[in-house]
Amino acid sequence: MSKQAAHFWFEWILSSLEEGKEVALTAKGWSMWPTVKPGSELKLKKIPVEEIEVGDAIAFIRGEHFVVHRVEKIAQENPRKIITRGDANLRFDEMVSIENYCGKVLHPTLNPAPQITQRLFAYLFQLFEINWVRAKKIPSLLKRDSEF
Repeated sequence: MSKQAAHFWFEWILSSLEEGKEVALTAKGWSMWPTVKPGSELKLKKIPVEEIEVGDAIAFIRGEHFVVHRVEKIAQENPRKIITRGDANLRFDEMVSIENYCGKVLHPTLNPAPQITQRLFAYLFQLFEINWVRAKKIPSLLKRDSEF
């Protein structure tokens, strides 16, 4: 997909959310694993920021991407600032403000946030899985290099 086409869809999704429509997105990352796996369909709808509560999963903008993470803390009431974190992440994200808030995840209904031990397990699992994929390529790389 070209950069121009990606920008078009990004803007179209944002305008649909602003109009109050429900939008379906496909999860691509691992930051919400095991609650949300890559390929899962997430339905978003923009609801007032004042109705967001701790434990809700929300979508916000980071660059030209949508990020879906769970609300961990609500820092201020006026203007409302929200602190989020992915279920598999150990660190908090930057604060989400009214300007980069997009909507709340309506479906699927998410389980409660995992405890720190579950987060550590998820992080180690991701690390192992990524390195396992790389390790499987080593024999073919060694064979390729030995031919020279």
